[in-house]
Amino acid sequence: MKRFNNILLVAKALQEQPLALDAALMAAEQHTASITVLLVLPPLNAFHLINKDRTQQDIERDYSQHHLNQLLAWISRQNYPVEIRCKVVIGTEFLEVIRSVLRNQHDLVVKTAEPVSWIKRLFGSTDMHLLRKCPCPLWLLKPGVAPAYQRIVASVDIHSSTQPVDDSLNQQIVELSAAFTIPNNAELYLLHAWQPEPAGMVLMWCDNPEQAEAEFNQSVYQSQQMAMSRFKQQTLTWLGQQSYDFIQPQFELLRGEPTKVLAERVHNIDPGLVIMGTVARTGIAGLLIGNTAEAMLEQLDCSVLAIKPAGFVTPVTLDT
Repeated sequence: MKRFNNILLVAKALQEQPLALDAALMAAEQHTASITVLLVLPPLNAFHLINKDRTQQDIERDYSQHHLNQLLAWISRQNYPVEIRCKVVIGTEFLEVIRSVLRNQHDLVVKTAEPVSWIKRLFGSTDMHLLRKCPCPLWLLKPGVAPAYQRIVASVDIHSSTQPVDDSLNQQIVELSAAFTIPNNAELYLLHAWQPEPAGMVLMWCDNPEQAEAEFNQSVYQSQQMAMSRFKQQTLTWLGQQSYDFIQPQFELLRGEPTKVLAERVHNIDPGLVIMGTVARTGIAGLLIGNTAEAMLEQLDCSVLAIKPAGFVTPVTLDT
């Protein structure tokens, strides 16, 4: 089962966002992981740098050190059961977060979401950059909501093909779902949405097009059911019998336009956390979230754990 070792917590003012620290601590204790708290400060403007007696480097060093001292003092006043390191840098937040992941091999990023109130969207610009480009799992927390979930939804993409396929992303989603479901004793819903393809040329060469279309759609549905049966068996294999029996995951096969039916079902379940892959083409840097994932994120009003497929290459580098 997936385990975390090296957690990165993106800080604003921790005393103002205690639930983010609670979430990181919960994950760290469950996985025996360490935590690095990263505070990214905005660059100083020209007015702050006007000082004939001091260099820009000296001013920026003191600027960072002042905030680091505050962060260390706040952390030291608590009695935390896990190792917590603190780091302060100056720059653009999403870039510095991803660079920290690249430098230090963090395997989970925890951050409080920044809602965009004027368009009623939970995830702001920095969040969307991270959702698109962060190479490790990203846990975005809904502000003001404790990370104790009663219901968890995971969106998976199963394959009806009989040919071998890469199921590594589904395996990541299932294993991370278990890692969050078991400690919370939560209900887990594993959802897959499929949309029938047009019968097309099949209808042009038959005497009864309506019957032919119905038979075509039924055959597609049966292939989806078979794929779901395979996925259930894979889930049992990935989790092991004991964890599978404890979780008792609920599998749902949804028919219709994926963005629409998934959003409607998630709304009805009302989960505290949605776990999903933010699918990109393997090995090509800079590609965006898959269309279904992006559209889903626009409609969610809960915490999200976003996962990249194996081989994802972030467009962010240590040099840019």
